[in-house]
Amino acid sequence: MKCKCIWKEETLYCVHDWLLQGKNVRYVHIPDDVNIIKTIETQVRIITPAAPAARKPKLTSEEKKKNVKQEQKKKLDSAVEAMKAQLAAKP
Repeated sequence: MKCKCIWKEETLYCVHDWLLQGKNVRYVHIPDDVNIIKTIETQVRIITPAAPAARKPKLTSEEKKKNVKQEQKKKLDSAVEAMKAQLAAKP
């Protein structure tokens, strides 16, 4: 792939890709050997988030409460175990 050289602020840069946004785009050259549809689809897959099916399902308020209680119980149990260990270590 050819590299395009750009001179900017007394420095020479070699770039393979160049991004222009909005009103600056006047002409785009797409090489004959590039499948533009496949390229666009690939780029869209890269920049879009995961499909809804791949995401975690939303929890109901009851499920959220249940999860919070479970987390609190785990923290409480670990704190109790730590306290027991401290008491057992004291002479």
